[in-house]
Amino acid sequence: MRPVFVCVGCGCTYLPPKAMRYPELGTEASPLHCGESACRRHAEGIPGPLQALMVKQAWARAERWMERELSPLPERARRRARSGRPGGARSKLR
Repeated sequence: MRPVFVCVGCGCTYLPPKAMRYPELGTEASPLHCGESACRRHAEGIPGPLQALMVKQAWARAERWMERELSPLPERARRRARSGRPGGARSKLR
């Protein structure tokens, strides 16, 4: 599976490319920010040691999911019965 991260700038969940590089932008993807330039600037303002710690934690959380394989899609659930009430039962409206 591919890693999913949360952006420190806008708070969105994003899925970077497998190569961790945005070819159309010519920049590297980061586990701290999405591809938006405002989020990139926000992440650059984080002090270096704190930024390194946040990157390490983001990768540690993502690695748990990267080792898993995709599970097969569940079979379609059967449709539920409409009501447990017998057909001749009275309602409050009758």
